[in-house]
Amino acid sequence: MLGLLWKQGPCTAYAIRRSLLGSPSSHWSGSAGAIYPLLRRFEERGLATSRKTLRGDRAGWQYALTAAGRERLLAWLGPPMTGEVVAIAADPLRTRAHFLGVLPPKRRATFLAAAKEALERHLGDLAPRGAVDRFDRLALRSAVRVTQARLAWLAEVGRSLGDS
Repeated sequence: MLGLLWKQGPCTAYAIRRSLLGSPSSHWSGSAGAIYPLLRRFEERGLATSRKTLRGDRAGWQYALTAAGRERLLAWLGPPMTGEVVAIAADPLRTRAHFLGVLPPKRRATFLAAAKEALERHLGDLAPRGAVDRFDRLALRSAVRVTQARLAWLAEVGRSLGDS
């Protein structure tokens, strides 16, 4: 969230919410119930400020990063890089693969086909949608490459099990 405040400049909670909802990652919550309380905590901690604004005929609040918020963002970016930053992220698909042995071969093949279809659909969803700068494009490229690697891995799983 601090990064979005920096990247978007002063913006509304709604603009932040749109960014999160448009993300190809399921790790970010675009719920108003998560965003507004977090922005209030940022203000309480001096990481962000807000001011009332008018947009057309609607009043709202615009949030901006403070110097302390920028320092917190820089500290989060690192270095140092902790193990948490470079570790392999949780992968529910990979976790399910641990238990494929419980499925009979026909259901296992159905699982693999459905997973492949879902990954291909996700890959299609990763087409550039308003990438603003080269850093957006680089992050998107990472998501594409990770998804392609997951597809290749899934094909390998199918071949090793003789189900594809």
